[in-house]
Amino acid sequence: MKNFITAIFLLAAAVANAQVKIMEGTNTQPFSLVKRQPAYTSYATDNADYFIVKRVANFENINTLIIADKAGTIKLAKEIRINRGTFTENAEVQKVIVAGNQPIAFIERHSKSQSKNTLTAQTIDANGEVNIPGVTIGEIPFTKMGSPGDWYTTLTPDKKHIAVIGQLPHEKDMPDQFIYFLLDENLKQIGKGQVSFAGNNNKKIPVFNFLASDKGDLYIIAEEFDKSYKYPMLYKVAAGTNATSITPVMPPDPSLRNLSYTSSVNAAGELIMAGYTQQKKTFAMNDVEAKGTWLFNSAKPLEVKLFPFDKAVTNLTARNIVYNGDTFFLIGEQYKEEKEESNATGLARLNMEDNYKYTHENIQVTAFSNDGAKKFDLPVSRKFTAVNFDESLMVASGIINNKLALVYNDTYGKYFEGNYRKNYKLPVAVLINNDGLMDAPVNFATELNAIDNYKTLYTQFFSTYNNRMVVLFGNSSEVKTETFK
Repeated sequence: MKNFITAIFLLAAAVANAQVKIMEGTNTQPFSLVKRQPAYTSYATDNADYFIVKRVANFENINTLIIADKAGTIKLAKEIRINRGTFTENAEVQKVIVAGNQPIAFIERHSKSQSKNTLTAQTIDANGEVNIPGVTIGEIPFTKMGSPGDWYTTLTPDKKHIAVIGQLPHEKDMPDQFIYFLLDENLKQIGKGQVSFAGNNNKKIPVFNFLASDKGDLYIIAEEFDKSYKYPMLYKVAAGTNATSITPVMPPDPSLRNLSYTSSVNAAGELIMAGYTQQKKTFAMNDVEAKGTWLFNSAKPLEVKLFPFDKAVTNLTARNIVYNGDTFFLIGEQYKEEKEESNATGLARLNMEDNYKYTHENIQVTAFSNDGAKKFDLPVSRKFTAVNFDESLMVASGIINNKLALVYNDTYGKYFEGNYRKNYKLPVAVLINNDGLMDAPVNFATELNAIDNYKTLYTQFFSTYNNRMVVLFGNSSEVKTETFK
């Protein structure tokens, strides 16, 4: 009977496989995994996919840029580095983005002699070199090298405009001042201004994220604390004006607090925040139960919608928001990070890197209609643990064949029984339509042969565009691309 059920399951997977195909990259490039979670972004254009992995080493932000053409050939995999200068005249890559088909490095330069923090935009050539001199975006005056102000840069959803804000050094008992610039994809300035946000008790605004709409709305997301509970505070600058607003984004039920959330700008230019709620109680180190989901749309700033789960789910972390026609999806997972305690003391402890244990369990999919009504919750089963390096345990999400596609590593034993490989990682894909119907999981044991090749699908590093998903695949020293379509 068991063999019969297995045969039916594998037959269903074979039928579903017709809906997801894979195109293997033709070359590999050197690549080093990063201990703990690196910051990661991707950009997709008509001619290439761009992966940017950001880590911190020796107090320097280091950005690795990987470029793959649409045939899956990696054209570049290189750290984007510049001369950092001296303590009193220094420079650092603040961010790397892709506008049009051009990678651009935004570089901060702090000059003690000029008392200025200058942001320049410098294109990156095909060899990964930062071109000089670049375009000066703006300047922040400062009086102390230790407080030079901060720059934040983002690309709008249409991929054709760049928004930049500069947060001036905070002055005691004064509202924070921001300067902003709007650029086209060729770095031509199309707008600028200066705003302040009176009404936040003149505290320094702790900027956590910065997003912008195609028409030029600026969304500055700060994070505030209510005792041990963190919640987003939205600072908005309306497009074409200097009109500002401040909106705390908190559940209307006083017994609930934000557990985790993610943010995105939709096609209408509205900021969408979605995440999970937890019960308000004394802080504890145990597993945290998510009681349900919450949803915020900047078009209705006085409304935070709550949707309870039928049953609480532990350790939910929001990962992504994916749009598909009349529906958008909140993608999350049961995720836990635990720092391992060390017995080392003194200088040995100072020179020792922390070790972390990660637990990745079920993927959670929640669907909403564009008017903000919840359509369904759907868990996708899996479980893995890892120490320090867990890039392969994340979930990649996007649209393939007009359905939500989840690409992740699952356990080999779920699909093939009776051998020593049952706990190995096997790349799989699942498609879910806008009504919550899920196709049978598709496994790629034959196409990728990950186990025999000692390679892994690094599902954290992915790019989606035009019904395709490109995911990096390799080992701890090199990667190539795999395109799911």
